[in-house]
Order: sequence, then structure tokens, then C-alpha cells
Amino acid sequence: MSSDATSRISNVGRLLTLLVTLGCTTGQQIANDLQQQQQQLDILSPPTPASPIAPGERQFRVMYEWNVLDFAFATEDERSRALFSGRYIPKNVLISDCKPHTNRLYLTIPRMLPGVPATLGYVVRPENNGRTDPEIVPYPSWEMNERGNCSALQFVQGIAVDKHGIMWVVDSGRTETLSRGADHVVCPPKLLLLDLKRNGSVILRYQFPESVVPPGNNYLNKVVVDDAYGGFAYITDNSGADPGIVVFSRRLVRSWKVRENNSMRAARNSVRFAVNGTELNFSIHIDSIALGPYYNPNLESDGALDPLIGSHNYERNVYYCPLSSHHIYSLPASLLRDPEFNARATPRDILEVVTDYGEKSSQTDGMIMDNQGVLYFGLLGEHAIARWDTYKPFTAKNQQIVARDPTYIQWVDSMGFDHEGYLYVTINRLHNFVAGRLNPLEVNFRILRAKTAGLSYVETPDNLFNSDAKYLYGDAGGTGETFVDNVLRFQYEGTTPASSRLAAAGILGSAGRSTAAATAAVGHGVIGFVALFAVLVAGTLGLHVA
Repeated sequence: MSSDATSRISNVGRLLTLLVTLGCTTGQQIANDLQQQQQQLDILSPPTPASPIAPGERQFRVMYEWNVLDFAFATEDERSRALFSGRYIPKNVLISDCKPHTNRLYLTIPRMLPGVPATLGYVVRPENNGRTDPEIVPYPSWEMNERGNCSALQFVQGIAVDKHGIMWVVDSGRTETLSRGADHVVCPPKLLLLDLKRNGSVILRYQFPESVVPPGNNYLNKVVVDDAYGGFAYITDNSGADPGIVVFSRRLVRSWKVRENNSMRAARNSVRFAVNGTELNFSIHIDSIALGPYYNPNLESDGALDPLIGSHNYERNVYYCPLSSHHIYSLPASLLRDPEFNARATPRDILEVVTDYGEKSSQTDGMIMDNQGVLYFGLLGEHAIARWDTYKPFTAKNQQIVARDPTYIQWVDSMGFDHEGYLYVTINRLHNFVAGRLNPLEVNFRILRAKTAGLSYVETPDNLFNSDAKYLYGDAGGTGETFVDNVLRFQYEGTTPASSRLAAAGILGSAGRSTAAATAAVGHGVIGFVALFAVLVAGTLGLHVA
């Protein structure tokens, strides 16, 4: 063999070693890409509680119970002075909402009657406190609960805690809503964002404009938070004059109201009902509200499109119902978030996008969605708590009663999930409270708890609809709509976030490719690698490749 041929074979050997090394590196990179693609798909699966559910934990148990509610005054002298002056009247105090976070359970105490010294407070979670009737600690402080101080909290009924530990506090601004007379406080209604990790420091204070929520003529009740596009709050206003859903955008620092008379007003055939023998005649408009998940695994995508954007899996629904109604309704969250749609929409336009799921067996005050798409709701006339998997039809069979008791479950007002999958339920005998029939010798208020297979709806998996990747910011000379975020002024480029669907879908298509598409890309990479190998070997051996 000639020295030239030997040299060529030696070069081929070195080339083979190089290509094998490159191939391993390329294969590893392809594997990494596949793993990253799979991780992007796996984020569609919602998190679940880490600890298993023991059979006994599935049953609702009493965590707290009070005959009357008391507060953590600094001294006994201060409590005595509050009792003597009428600043604290025990029989006039009622708990409404409950939301657990870390080792605390936060409670709202709406000032429906005189003598409520604080409207927002907390108790320590039951694992860390021996008392079943603990005193309520005002939150963030006594000063922030001062009645008559419009910069403080006046009437809080609904709160929500997002996944970042921020509490969204809705203050309707007016006090003594159930009493007559002129000695009422009327402050501008507002929304406060409190950082629970920093002792309740105020990170945003927003006053609703009179055109959206008029002072003295509103009843802001329950709230849910949506992390899409920088954060939204959906708040029910069941005022008699102008019921609807108030929408607030944290990124735009702006609010508007969505009205729909057919589904958001009391139904005439549902105003009369009885709770534990108390006959009621309540004409109460939209009250309960819940936010559904992004992802529906039962929906099939269009085969011709990317499976992540060829379906409606990234549309959340906002579920709601009037208290005086037997129906549950929903609206697409994207339409609620779109101020342009709500500015131009006619009543018929909104009616056409409302979904009526059908009838339940009784009226509902409190309800909440978990991150698995399961809706929990109270049935007032049934003394019961029910659940419905929203991926299934709203039939009587699929409305499962999970707890029923005529003594322990009298008026389910609100619910909240903790980080371990426990569902907390507030029972407050509101029917007796309104009628002035609370007996201080009986247990009137309870917090029940049971372990579930889900977490709060705010633990819905991340996706590109609630990240900042889709925002198109304009420059200082742009023509888009301005908004303020953390004191910095930004500008949208020609569109509001709620109508930037094409931009969002484009981002999603590039970052969330399907496994099949990724596999196809890998296939092309392997073919290219083999062709490169053939060309290099032929060139080294002095061969001609056609």
C-alpha cells in the first residue's frame, strides 16, 4: 500500500473519530431539546398535594367554632372601653370570607351592623393553636381597620390570595349596610394589594371611579384573581341598582364593569327559600364567583394545527351565579379582560357569550374552583356542600354532595384552599344574623376543613398567556395605550393585552411545539448529519459525489 493511501485511511480514521464525537454531542443536544419540549408540555399538568389523603381527612371536620366573635385587644381595659363605647358589640360581628396562607387563616368581618372594631383579621391555623375559638387579630393593624378613616379598610367582605402571596382586598367603603340611620361611613370603594410576606405592606392602592363603582351605592362582595397579562381581579357587585362583575387590571391600573341582566340578576322563582326552618325572601343578585383552569385535557385539537394552539385549552371561564338563583353561568375570561369589547358590546353581545350550565338543587352563596377543574359550592337549602367536575356536564348525577348536616352546615358563605390541599369552609348562619336571631348561647360560626385532591385555582400551571413574553411594548413615541407598573410607564403597541390574541398565539406556537414536531426536527437533523458524513468521507478519499 502506498504512503498516500495510508495517509488517506489515517485521515478517514481521524475523521470518523471527530464525527462520532460530533454525533454524540448532537445526539445529546437533541435529547436535551426533546426533554425541554416535554417539560414545556408537562407544565399543562396542574400540581397536586404532596401528601396522600387519609380516609378520615376526606370528611369535613370542625376546626374552629364560636358563639360570638372576639378580637385580640391589646389589654382588657381596651376591650372594656370598646364595649362601653359601642365600638365593639359582640352580637353584631360576623365572619364572611376565609383564605388560608402559610400558618394563618385570614378572615373578613364585614361591618353590616355597628360595633365591628376591625373588618379584616386572622387567626393562627389549627395545628399551631390549642383554642377552637381564638381571638381575631386585626390585619395588617388596628390603624388599617379604623372606622371612618377612608385611607383604612371600612367594609371588607371578599379577599383573594394569589400564588405570590399577595392578598387582594376589596373594600366597598360603606359601613352598617343592614342598619338604618344616618351614622354610616361612606368612603370611596377601593382595592388594596397587601404583601403577606412583608407584614401586609400595601403595594398597590386603587380607588374605583364613580362610573364603575359608585360610593354608597355598591355591594362589592367576592373576588377571584387571574394571573394572565399581569394580573386581573374579577369582583361581584350585587348592588340592587347596578349588579355586575367589576374587572380590574393591575397592569393597566384601570377598571370597568360587565353587566348582563339575564344571568346576573335574581331569578323571581328563587327569592323564597328556607334555611333550617327560617323562611327567607332574598332578592340578591350576582354573588358567587369562581375562576376555571386553563387546560382541558378532554378537548381534541385540530390535526392540521399545533395541538397547543389548535384548541381552546387556553381559555379560562369565569363561573358565577346570583344568590337568588338555581343556575350557574360562565363568561370567557378573555372577554371580561377586554375593555374594548365591553365598551362597544351591546347587552345582546354579552348575552350571546354567556353559558347557562343548568339547575342545581338550591341557592348558593360560597363557591370555589380548584386547580383540577373541580368546583365546590354550597347548597343553602340543602345544608350541604357539593362538588362538580367542570369537565363533565352539569347534571344532577355529576353534582355530588360531599357533606350534609342540618346543624353544622347552616349557610356556606365562602371557601379557601391551603397549600396542602385542605379546603376550608366558612359557616356563619347568615339567615339568623340578618333576622336578628343569633343566640349567643349556641355555636353560630364554624370553620370546617377537609382534604381534597386539588389545590387552589391560583395554582393553575404557568403558560405563555400569563407570562411577560407576549407583551409588545411601544417606545416613548408610540401610539399605544399607556399603563403604569411599579411606577414605570409602559405603552402597548397599538392594542390592549386582551385583544393581542394573534401575538400570543404566535409566541405559543414557537415555544410550545408538539412532540411530533420536535421528533420531525430531530429526523431532519439526523439526515443532515449522515449526508455531511458522506460528503466528508468522499472528499477525504478523493472520490466524486454526484
